[in-house]
Amino acid sequence: MLKKGSYNFSYSYFSLIFLLIFSPFNLIANKNFLESEPLRVEEAFQIDFLVISPTETIIRWKISNSYYLYKKKIAFSSDDYFIEEIRLPVAQIKEDSYFGKSEVYYEIVEATLIIKPKTQENTPKNITVEYQGCWEGGVCYPVEKILIKL
Repeated sequence: MLKKGSYNFSYSYFSLIFLLIFSPFNLIANKNFLESEPLRVEEAFQIDFLVISPTETIIRWKISNSYYLYKKKIAFSSDDYFIEEIRLPVAQIKEDSYFGKSEVYYEIVEATLIIKPKTQENTPKNITVEYQGCWEGGVCYPVEKILIKL
């Protein structure tokens, strides 16, 4: 039979040991995250493309850990192509401190574009890609705009 006083002491002692063991790990993890610097936009969101056919192209982002892209900020335009269809995968919902409830992508996202050349000239053609993303550490990048030569 435990005495009331010994039970409180044992519980308090266990709680103290638990905090002493696990608190340093939490502090180290938080310190590393807070002291780290955000990546340059081209490192955080590495973009490439694959031409599947004359009418289909895939634009792919490799998104670094602790970063995400906004679905609604992904856009495509071109003076050389009619962009007939844009297929994006289902996004995850995130409660974002900048934009509220938002659809976002993590890790890898691929956009499939169905395109048609505006002219039959055999010259290099371009697609403009716009996107915006954030770092979980509290930095949102401005909208990035790049030109891809197909």
